[in-house]
Amino acid sequence: MIRIVCPFCHSPLNATDLETATLGDHVCLVCPECEHVLLMDDTHAETEVPVSAEAVEAHA
Repeated sequence: MIRIVCPFCHSPLNATDLETATLGDHVCLVCPECEHVLLMDDTHAETEVPVSAEAVEAHA
């Protein structure tokens, strides 16, 4: 089980406790205690990020 502590009100939460809201075109996860946005999707992000061979070798 994943436990989350809200950085705003410090309430301990389960992942299932988070509420879903839509702000503009973004889907957000909201703390049910203080109603702050904890996570927002990035609908404009690229689905694939190019990785160079040099970066792979550096982490190997």
